Amino acid sequence: MEIKDNFCFACSPKNPIGLKLQFSYSDGSAITSWTPKKEFQGFPGILHGGIIATILDEVMAYAIIPKKVYAPTVEMSIRFQKKIPIGQELFAKGWIENEQKNIIFVKGEIRNKNGEILANANGKYFVIEELKSIK
Repeated sequence: MEIKDNFCFACSPKNPIGLKLQFSYSDGSAITSWTPKKEFQGFPGILHGGIIATILDEVMAYAIIPKKVYAPTVEMSIRFQKKIPIGQELFAKGWIENEQKNIIFVKGEIRNKNGEILANANGKYFVIEELKSIK
């Protein structure tokens, strides 16, 4: 499989309405930071839960990318621990916990600048095939 037209809502710089998340790696984890704008709120001043889920899913998926496999999400559970205010920088991290046959078990979390966990997730990703390249 080769991905040519990357218009991902979460990470593509080409998507005009997307989050444009950028990722790096440290100690085997995918990491990103992002500051939510008002356009992404649910209740006034609070980040929408669907956007929180998107960030967690993406950071967990990026934790898998170094394995060079195509592994879409098959299951994800999220714990929303604290409300996430609009306009404050967030730090997300995803890492692989375990692998069994074609399933990769991943964890993710979003923290604030003080290191408090605001939301965390567990995900299962099903390995379908090896990636030739990602563009």
